[in-house]
Amino acid sequence: MATTTNQEAGNSTLAALNSATMGVTFPEITLSDGTVVQTGTVGALLINIRAYNAAHASGDTVTKARLEESFRAALPLLHKVGLFDLFPPEEWVRGGNEGRRAVGRAYVEFLEGQK
Repeated sequence: MATTTNQEAGNSTLAALNSATMGVTFPEITLSDGTVVQTGTVGALLINIRAYNAAHASGDTVTKARLEESFRAALPLLHKVGLFDLFPPEEWVRGGNEGRRAVGRAYVEFLEGQK
């Protein structure tokens, strides 16, 4: 009987979210440490941040909640590849871009959960 690891389940969820956002299926790649990751995540994140900003401006809380879930699904991969080493969560939270702020807040919560 085959078992699914948390990483495989996370990659599957992320693959589905990225495909839905970008309208195309992206491959997985293997990093030098052997970790298999889903491609297309940063591109999907950028599109979702724009969509979050539009939902925020129109008061669409349902869309915002769905997009916040997609942000959370992407965080383990974005953490693994070091995105938040280049752009710390404090930078994401500052400023008037609501989508970036939501990602930054979600990442801070992600880090708290890692402790």
